[in-house]
Amino acid sequence: MTPGAFGGSAGPAPPRGSGRSRKFGSPGARGELPNTRTAERRSGLGLAASPPTRRKAGWAILVAALLLALVSLGWYLTRRPGLDLRGMANLEAPGEIVVFFGDSITQGYGVRHEDSFPSLVGRELGIAFVNAGIPGDTTTAGLARVERDVIAHRPRLTLVEFGGNDFLRRVPLEETLKNLDSIVKTLVAQGMMVVILELSVGLMGDPYLEGYRAMANRYGAVLVEDVMKGILGNPDLKVDGVHPNAQGHRLIAERVVRVLRPLLQEADRRRGSAVRQSLDFRLLALRAVATLHPQ
Repeated sequence: MTPGAFGGSAGPAPPRGSGRSRKFGSPGARGELPNTRTAERRSGLGLAASPPTRRKAGWAILVAALLLALVSLGWYLTRRPGLDLRGMANLEAPGEIVVFFGDSITQGYGVRHEDSFPSLVGRELGIAFVNAGIPGDTTTAGLARVERDVIAHRPRLTLVEFGGNDFLRRVPLEETLKNLDSIVKTLVAQGMMVVILELSVGLMGDPYLEGYRAMANRYGAVLVEDVMKGILGNPDLKVDGVHPNAQGHRLIAERVVRVLRPLLQEADRRRGSAVRQSLDFRLLALRAVATLHPQ
């Protein structure tokens, strides 16, 4: 036995007088299989990656994972969450009028009528609207005039903005939430869509937010949280200590439009589908009558 390639045994020596010898695994040796390890090395197959190659592959995977994480983070930070309308009540509400129902913020105190956020929203979306804002109104006053100033217009949608004056006049939280609950419940029962505009008030947190959220969930309304975000604390966006100026109203309008545009689009789509189904049903009924009573 003589040492063979790769430390293996070379097998029995060839008979004397043969004049030549073949190494183990050499091609053409009788009764012997080719050395597959040698063949794989020659062909470049079956070789494990060397340590430097493995390190390079590991770094490439790590860099790719980091890039993917950065892209995902950028998408998360810049995304605009879609409006969840699964629980929205009265999406197929009839009519065309939109009522803005609230206090001096809705009325546009301190700015021209055309610069108030209801006017800006109406022009941007091309909708017919009624501005039913009255300066100084609390939720109690709003509840007292809901029939006259909202339901009488038979709107498809009402935006409700109350609470600021309740806070300034120190109306008990329970009373504010009870009044607003009655307003929203009444409007939804009348068959219209409701959007609640919430104003974040208070220095140590917002006392109304949790109650407003529960109310929106309870009645199938949409809640726009902190609609005056960045305005109350910025003198450049106000005409006085409380009321937004024209620029502040533009910010409010942008936030409202981001909600109303997809809401009205989905409502129009559903209402259009309902109208088409009604027309199809009428056509089928007419055909049935014609079949039963041929002329």
